[in-house]
Amino acid sequence: MPVFKKALFVDDDVIAINISERLLTFNGFAEEVVAKTDGEQAKAFLLHNKADLPDIIFVDLYMSIMSGVEFIKWLNTWQAKENLHVPVYVLSSSMSIDDFNLVSKHQISGYIVKPLTSGHLKEITTKHANKLHHFLKLY
Repeated sequence: MPVFKKALFVDDDVIAINISERLLTFNGFAEEVVAKTDGEQAKAFLLHNKADLPDIIFVDLYMSIMSGVEFIKWLNTWQAKENLHVPVYVLSSSMSIDDFNLVSKHQISGYIVKPLTSGHLKEITTKHANKLHHFLKLY
């Protein structure tokens, strides 16, 4: 049984999308992967699918039309207004501390330097499984 029902993957690199989609599904991480090639497409997808949001979002930093940073800023504002919280992981080829500092000011769950690996998925699964386990113990 997959850890997450639906993952949103936002990246303008079609090869990265294909590889990551396979990784997410073959590792039992996500039952369904929705891919968008820029932040504007991802924004439209979320607005039109509010009743069936993804459980997790992966977003690249550098994309045309709407960058990952612009998307994350919009997403944080939208989620606060709608009282929603979908974990967001930045997935970037940049190892620049400036890029990390730029997005760490916003509500993100993590910053992953490409490529996405099975090890990253295991860490994310553990992080979210612990939160779920803690939640279940409280109630």
